[in-house]
Amino acid sequence: MPQMSQVLRERAVGMLTAGMSTRAVARELNVHFSTISRLQRHFREFVSTSNQPHNRRPRVTTPAQDLHIQHLPLQDPLRPATRIAAATIGLHNQRISAQTVRNCLREAHLHAHHPHRGFDLTAVRHHNQLEWANAHIRWHLALWRGVLFMDEFWFSL
Repeated sequence: MPQMSQVLRERAVGMLTAGMSTRAVARELNVHFSTISRLQRHFREFVSTSNQPHNRRPRVTTPAQDLHIQHLPLQDPLRPATRIAAATIGLHNQRISAQTVRNCLREAHLHAHHPHRGFDLTAVRHHNQLEWANAHIRWHLALWRGVLFMDEFWFSL
């Protein structure tokens, strides 16, 4: 069976975006409704009517979901990619990964924030830690062997 021409594919997408049903478009163009349904799904996923073969993975999110992913970090700049991924459901009710979110944000020149891990250093703690480091900067391995490290580590808390 011959493939639909590019002109017919574009015409079908135009009819679908104008509000015609899949079956009505199929009747009008004299093709099977599943052909139009597949064309509509392809257009939703790739925003293209081309029939060229490609060797890339199919997208997990639609363009509308990509926009949603891009708006979430703008609303809450400290939300990490893992929480954005948990809040977004991909195509066919699949979960999307945090890496998918990072890739989508990179395409939009945005970046997900990584939550801070570790102690929040106040000015006093920072000063104490710097003082301790400067006092021990010239120590060699033999001096460190006698130190119970945890006691020295918790000195500024």
